[in-house]
Amino acid sequence: MAAPDLSTNLQEEATCAICLDYFTDPVMTDCGHNFCRECIRRCWGQPEGPYACPECRELSAQRNLRPNRPLAKMAEMARRLHPPSPVPQGVCAAHREPLAAFCGDDLSLLCASCERSEHWAHRVRPLQDAAEDLKGRLEKSLEHLRRQMEDALLFQAQAEETCALWQKMVESQRQNVLGEFERLRRLLAEEEQQLLQKLEEEELEVLPRLREGAARLGQQSTQLAALISELEGRCQLPALGLLQDIKDALCRM
Repeated sequence: MAAPDLSTNLQEEATCAICLDYFTDPVMTDCGHNFCRECIRRCWGQPEGPYACPECRELSAQRNLRPNRPLAKMAEMARRLHPPSPVPQGVCAAHREPLAAFCGDDLSLLCASCERSEHWAHRVRPLQDAAEDLKGRLEKSLEHLRRQMEDALLFQAQAEETCALWQKMVESQRQNVLGEFERLRRLLAEEEQQLLQKLEEEELEVLPRLREGAARLGQQSTQLAALISELEGRCQLPALGLLQDIKDALCRM
């Protein structure tokens, strides 16, 4: 029987007297009692002292809380050996008591122990009254949200219709641009063919005459070159040679 007693004692020593659960970040008061840091902080909600110990009611002028690390390790061991059982719906997780009230300040469900210890100065109402009041507020909010939803759906439909019209207009403009440029391409192609044909006709008409003229000029250049050569040679001759047959030479000039 020693082992079960030891296990039970371990659970008791590792349990906070406020939340009735294993310690979380335990701290020690001046009077030597231990509580979860968050539990004692909420219990001592007033900004100024004196502060009464929730267990022995001894008063303390200041919030002198010292961390208790060995107790934190003990609580962790107890949590591993005896994991907390799941909390049924409608039961307070801290005190394992039925949830019968609602705190209007913290907007949280309360059991009788929660109401006495942590929420004694808050606006606490019976569960059914708080539910009816909150239900009325939610119904008003739902009505407002439904109107907003109707407006949003209307605006969405209008936006989608505008998008469809805009897309149709853009597509129409795109087809117009494509058609106009296709017409311009055909027109340019026709003008290109006409200009090329005209240039070809001019080439067939003018080029032969130009080549004929160039040939005549070539012949003239040859004849002039021969005459120049002859005259240059005659100028080197003595008087008798220079004047002999000079008439023919002058006639060719």
